[in-house]
Amino acid sequence: MREIDWIRRYIAPLVDDEEADRLKDDAAMLTLNGTFALSTDMLVEGQHFLAGDPLETVGRKLVRVTVSDLIAKGALPSRAMVSIAWPKNRGEADFAALISGLGADLAYFGMALVGGDTVSTDGPLCLNLAGLGRAAGACLVRRRGARPGDQLLVSGVIGAAGLGLAALKRGMETVHAAHYRVPNLVPVSMAHWISDHASASLDVSDGLLLDAARLAEVSDVALEIDLNAVPLAEPSSRLEEVLVQCTAGDDYQMLMTVPEGCEAPGLTPIGRVSSGSGLSLCFNGRNIPLPSRLGFEHGE
Repeated sequence: MREIDWIRRYIAPLVDDEEADRLKDDAAMLTLNGTFALSTDMLVEGQHFLAGDPLETVGRKLVRVTVSDLIAKGALPSRAMVSIAWPKNRGEADFAALISGLGADLAYFGMALVGGDTVSTDGPLCLNLAGLGRAAGACLVRRRGARPGDQLLVSGVIGAAGLGLAALKRGMETVHAAHYRVPNLVPVSMAHWISDHASASLDVSDGLLLDAARLAEVSDVALEIDLNAVPLAEPSSRLEEVLVQCTAGDDYQMLMTVPEGCEAPGLTPIGRVSSGSGLSLCFNGRNIPLPSRLGFEHGE
């Protein structure tokens, strides 16, 4: 089947926004009012998902990793563009499964698909989603706004995706494996709270410790995390097991700083911001050295 036929049969039916003109043009024409966040994410087979993962879940994950970025900025998902490098050895049924998952989660998060691109490749399946989100409140929230005296908060649980990936590599289907394939995000409505209250915010995509260190660096502050306070997918009294979960990627939870005393429904306080620089950790009331690996670094 020709590329244009695949687009007409599978992708064009997802598009009902007049700004996209049913994908009959090379660009979408957007009429916008307000403040917007724009984020883009790539998923590469063998690096961000396993070759044997159901493609319906891969399509859903593609949407969620971008939606997570938008929520962390205090933005409500609005529009999306998708690009697909499709392997020549994969058939139409696989493509249909991918688009089924993609379309289901675009609809779930209220995102209008307004364009994209498709190519064929001899290499692995590569996917990209660019997402646009409107500020949910008065402003968007960057990583670099943390201030001394702020408290550090995290949503959900940490480490589930890392445990799930390890289980899948052992051939085991678990609850954590399901989270690795399709991340459990906070409600989109959390964007309102982040916009109104957070001084700095990002999502935990490459590991809690690595993303916390990034927040501290760009905000030019010191950040201390109490590892005993971190809500782990599998709580443990052993430091090694705690660090495994705190350095695993793909959690897609919210990590933010807020002023002291700010009420935070559904969020867990795990640390504090002070003047200085860098990340420090404590466990069982004692300071501990940083592990050699804080999280997932691209190029590993």
